[in-house]
Amino acid sequence: MKKSLIILCAVLIMLSLTAFGVLNWKDSKTEASAKSDLAVNTTTEEPINSNSHFKPPIGPILINYTEATIPTEDFNYNVGPRFSPIKKGDIAKATSIEDFFSWEELWNIEILKSVEVIIIENDIQTQKRAIGYSKTLTKAQLELLQTANYATNFLIRIDYQEKNNTTGKLEYNYASPHLTIVPEKQAVYIEGKDALQNYLKENSKEARKEVDQNKLQAAKLYFTVTKEGNIENTRLDRTSNYPLVDKAMIELITKTNQKWKPAENEKGEKIDQELVVSFGLLGC
Repeated sequence: MKKSLIILCAVLIMLSLTAFGVLNWKDSKTEASAKSDLAVNTTTEEPINSNSHFKPPIGPILINYTEATIPTEDFNYNVGPRFSPIKKGDIAKATSIEDFFSWEELWNIEILKSVEVIIIENDIQTQKRAIGYSKTLTKAQLELLQTANYATNFLIRIDYQEKNNTTGKLEYNYASPHLTIVPEKQAVYIEGKDALQNYLKENSKEARKEVDQNKLQAAKLYFTVTKEGNIENTRLDRTSNYPLVDKAMIELITKTNQKWKPAENEKGEKIDQELVVSFGLLGC
């Protein structure tokens, strides 16, 4: 009898241990399954255009190599393309907004709502535009950019949501850099930008002596450096509000004829390039 009880107890203990093992295995499997489901849900709920989808660029395409703003007393000069320059060769290789914005600018984007490419003519946004809804440019957007000529002005507007660091809530924001398509090598003043600065400063003093800073306006003077290094097509887009100053600036730029090294395209061929002298009060 005693021997039977011992055997019965041993069997019960073995059954208990087996049941515990099975239950523990089931619990582990359930926990692992729950973790797996959680991982799937997290991936699904992540915004398609969250900043995790923007890879740090090797180097930004946009390199602002316009002439630096030249403060001369209360009168300023700036010589270069109309807007921030971007090479035509880089336009040809662009496929995404990552080719137009820095990593720092894209990092704040939580959800990208839309991307619009808009051609600008005479400082006015035209109906030549194409819209998309992801970081990758659409076929229409690429065609609009790749068929644009040198000196074409355009903007890329991105509308997006970013997280408020204080409240943690998503807030609307946008960015719209204005760009000008330029040759691989831009036209440059042979004597250098410092010499051009001094030339414009010293030779405009007489015309500027009666200028009232409260009445001075931001002026734009367009001109073309031809492939022969000549100055052509000078035109005043907007006045400084002082006709004598405007006239002096036109004459000064015209007199730089044959003092420019022409622009070159990606094949090394000399080509014309349109540049702009911004003077007076610098602004848009």
